[in-house]
Amino acid sequence: MDYKGDIFYIDQVLNGNINAFSYIADRHKDKAFNLAFRICCNREDAEEITQDSFLKAFRSLKSFKRECSFATWLYRIVYNSAISHIRIKKVKILSLEDFPVEANDFTGISSNEEEADKEYLNSLVNFALQKISEEERGLISLFHYEEMSIDEISEVTGISKSNIKVKLFRARRKMTEIIQKAERKKEIIYD
Repeated sequence: MDYKGDIFYIDQVLNGNINAFSYIADRHKDKAFNLAFRICCNREDAEEITQDSFLKAFRSLKSFKRECSFATWLYRIVYNSAISHIRIKKVKILSLEDFPVEANDFTGISSNEEEADKEYLNSLVNFALQKISEEERGLISLFHYEEMSIDEISEVTGISKSNIKVKLFRARRKMTEIIQKAERKKEIIYD
């Protein structure tokens, strides 16, 4: 069955066919989960946040003004829910000492050195993501992983476009410093 568009299914739900919301949820569940997961760094929490966000969206569907896309509106709910969840839970962030540098020889795991280097780089990026604030993780995720424009991110987060640019720049710089520090630590251990 072809997807007829968010607005079609929203109208169906508003006209009493609540089962039509399942089409919307199926369409957006993966991206919503990925955003929540990148912000909170915990699969169970991300699943809970995603479910809660869809429930909030369903309950608030009458207030959806259609000034932006449904996806943007939904991601705003997911983003805000994830940030609130993290602030309430105050998730413990890994310290540099927790990063298993002595276990970073990925060449034994992967079939070739290029793949091992890619896995190692991904682990460093994920580690750095965990070290920055939840708001910064959210912005990095929306821009780099969800490939949203600055305008779209502004709609999702409610942060001004110029402030988003500054926050993205600072978050990238922090991540670079974290990765460089981890790399220096690795060199000291292996030298």
